[in-house]
Amino acid sequence: MRGKLLVGVVLSLTVATGCTSPIDRVGGDAAPAGSPSGGTSPPSPSATSGSGPSAPATRESTTGTPATRTSGPGTQVSEIRRTDWRNAVIRNLGFCGESDGSVTFRNGSNGFDVPCRILPGGARPVYAEFVVEEPANAPSTEDALVLVELGNPDAARQQALVPVQLSDNGRGRYAWPVIKGDAPSPAGDRVMTFVSYRVVGQDVQATVRKLDGGTETRRWRKADGSGNWERY
Repeated sequence: MRGKLLVGVVLSLTVATGCTSPIDRVGGDAAPAGSPSGGTSPPSPSATSGSGPSAPATRESTTGTPATRTSGPGTQVSEIRRTDWRNAVIRNLGFCGESDGSVTFRNGSNGFDVPCRILPGGARPVYAEFVVEEPANAPSTEDALVLVELGNPDAARQQALVPVQLSDNGRGRYAWPVIKGDAPSPAGDRVMTFVSYRVVGQDVQATVRKLDGGTETRRWRKADGSGNWERY
């Protein structure tokens, strides 16, 4: 297994959904989150991919614009950036509760009574090389970090950040172990949401809004070679 670092590039995305406070903005290649209560419209979270605040290059874009590239204008866009996430098939995504772990999204949802939605509220993916590779001599490819949400918008919901990697032939999309948000309150009226998230090296950092409405920064790193995460 081989971990890979994204060198010298920070992708930063900011998505504003009518709010001017920094916490309700999205920064990076992607991602909004739901609201703290089940019945209100979710603010957009932010997602940034890169190698930390000291990286020399920072790129910004907003929701609805093409994904930025990590190299020069003549470089071909990586295959994973071509993914139509709202209509993607992602394997090994057990978080969504499907028996075989393969989730087929159509227009952003798997269509179940208790739906699993991908990139809710206009969220966008973060792209970076951070998922472990197998075999070790596999060619270097970008990975993606996407936000998913399980549950109806007006009921108990739970969010998770999902690392996604291309299959060996570049055609399939496979999920690695997810980073789960906190479970909702027993009544389902309070939900933890990811306000912003980014990839730093092989770690994931996120600002979350907790059940009590407060915010905090959380960090996760790889716990083992199988791709499980631990908070630190």
